[in-house]
Amino acid sequence: MRFHFSLKILVLSGLLYGCNGQNRTSIDPLQTDTLTYSYKKIDEHSNYFLKEDDRLDTTYFRAKYPIFKEGKINELIATIIHLEGDTSMEDAAHRFINSYNEYVEENNGKSTATWNRDLQVDVVANTPIFLGIRTTQEEYTGGAHGDHFTLYSNFDRQSSKVITINDIILEINKDKFIKIAEQYFRKQEGLSPDDSLNGKYFFEEGKFSLADNFTLQKKDILFHYNVYEIKSYAEGNTELRVPYTTFKHLISDKGLNYINSIN
Repeated sequence: MRFHFSLKILVLSGLLYGCNGQNRTSIDPLQTDTLTYSYKKIDEHSNYFLKEDDRLDTTYFRAKYPIFKEGKINELIATIIHLEGDTSMEDAAHRFINSYNEYVEENNGKSTATWNRDLQVDVVANTPIFLGIRTTQEEYTGGAHGDHFTLYSNFDRQSSKVITINDIILEINKDKFIKIAEQYFRKQEGLSPDDSLNGKYFFEEGKFSLADNFTLQKKDILFHYNVYEIKSYAEGNTELRVPYTTFKHLISDKGLNYINSIN
């Protein structure tokens, strides 16, 4: 299929996906919580358009992410939202759009599909000692299907360090906790205690393991397995929640402080 580029199409581009220009940045109303922040939006699209039947399509990059008043917190957030080493979200948008433009130009203005990337970063917990961030991205750059993932990041507000599962569950208690988590996993998957985890699941050597990707919620700890981690793409993501009441005796003092701050 061939792309069409003209002044008329540029006018039509304002109707595509709600875009009001080639590069749009906006600020949502201020969100007030323990930390003060606002959400910033990036919306950029390619000048190459693909005509399919009676509609036009174009490649786009969209992002929404928090900007905090505290510069130190923004530095922490930058480490998790710039997934490919970009120095800013604007740079990430330009690089993505330029990559697509170069692809079209190298193919003499022909392509079979447009690309897209939607990135959203949300504050899911905000207390005096705990900051929880969720990063969600959906992307398509050709092929049979797109890619999508969700990443959780947890920070200690006082030390500005990343919180790992070892900060929540002491190493000496890890095996006991894994057994409890596996019980909940088997229950939600409809498995008996003796059912094999080989075949359908991708656990190494058929042995249950925790996702490194987790966050703390009010009543439970949430583990998120993205596509291909433990199941096929068709079966999608898997979320596992383990109630605090079932392993409270295994939680470290530091972990209890984080959890109590949320509640």
